[in-house]
Amino acid sequence: MKDTSYYRDVDVANCDIRSDDIPLQVNCTGVYATDAPFTMYNPRGRQDYYLQYVTAGRLTVHTEADVQPLTAGMFVVRRPLTPYRYELLPGDSLTYYWAHFTGFHAGRLLSNLRVEPGRLCRTESGEASRRRILDGFARLFAEFANRRPGFDEACAALLSGILVELARGVDRAAAGPMRKLESVAYLHSHYREEVRVADLAAMEHLSESRYRAVFHQQMGTSPLNYRTALRLQHACQLLALTDRSVTEIAAECGYADPLYFMRIFHQKKQMPPGEFRARAQKNAED
Repeated sequence: MKDTSYYRDVDVANCDIRSDDIPLQVNCTGVYATDAPFTMYNPRGRQDYYLQYVTAGRLTVHTEADVQPLTAGMFVVRRPLTPYRYELLPGDSLTYYWAHFTGFHAGRLLSNLRVEPGRLCRTESGEASRRRILDGFARLFAEFANRRPGFDEACAALLSGILVELARGVDRAAAGPMRKLESVAYLHSHYREEVRVADLAAMEHLSESRYRAVFHQQMGTSPLNYRTALRLQHACQLLALTDRSVTEIAAECGYADPLYFMRIFHQKKQMPPGEFRARAQKNAED
């Protein structure tokens, strides 16, 4: 593996750039491989975020609390303006892929993916996952090399895909393999209907209590809250795109009582259906 570096702006040293004007921008990226001992210490940190993904060998990382190894299948994202230090000790070798990125959406993206900056994370070691991550980096390198129209947008999308794969790998490694829930597809098709959790659990051949736990672990909410979210998602589309009455929309989404529908809608969306429709129409006109 040869060392490779790509920079968005070759006239800016290290492409250490912070931008709050765009959602997500990749400043630079590359891959580094060596067996020569070194120490990297940046007491001020960089202005942008710094992703390191180790594919071979061992990097010794100094944190605020202690010293930890960053080994194959692990990654870390460093926060802007935060000191960092890492080193390759004598006798060790190392290969890692890296990217620096910025933008007003960067922090939110990491938060949504539950990637805590500064924490050393281990991903699932499966070969298929590893190939997807490396393919993402290879395509990112190709974008930097070719600079075709849509360069920034393509790089942002590829970096997002890499981070998603890494984050999902952490979840798989921590929680074990995810099971496919047939009941989720059923809810998408039958959210207008009254569905009992016991019946959904029976579809998965699980007890009701175990089903609730598995569903919440994988979907982040309860089965009935998920059904409510599907109902209100459909209601929002009908409010924004049609002139149907609130009573008709309530019935279409599974609510026989329009007053109850309006109460649930206001509770979840922080506004009544009529106000939501007015705002959606105004946004469409703008």
